[in-house]
Amino acid sequence: MPTAMTIAEAALATGLTTHTLRYYEQIGLIDPVPRRSGQRVYGDIEMRFIQFVLKLRATGMPMRDIQAYVRLRREGDTPDSIRQRGDLLVRHAAHLREQRASLDETIVRIDEKIALYGSMYADATPSPAAASPATASAPSNPRKHA
Repeated sequence: MPTAMTIAEAALATGLTTHTLRYYEQIGLIDPVPRRSGQRVYGDIEMRFIQFVLKLRATGMPMRDIQAYVRLRREGDTPDSIRQRGDLLVRHAAHLREQRASLDETIVRIDEKIALYGSMYADATPSPAAASPATASAPSNPRKHA
């Protein structure tokens, strides 16, 4: 990754729009980006932090929590700031673990359904690439096996 990027290059590298990068800076989601001749210059530090913010967003962390994290980060590495950032991340990680457990349970249930349907129609095992509902034959009582 280059050490200095324009906002257009940073947008391309992150998958965000230039408008979104400016907005994130405006609402305090990312630190103010240094400027050279009035133009934003995104360096490695800025890009690494934007990637971290994007990871948090991808996990569903609410914007207000990310903003709180950024505010605490700006306070520096005081014991209170470190504790609060850690607590925020611990809560979010616990939430993600709950989501993962729920997804794992759902996958098990779906796999059970796939096995059931496969046993009901030995000649046509359902697969992700199965025919569309319009062309596939339906069981005589679809509600029975829901």
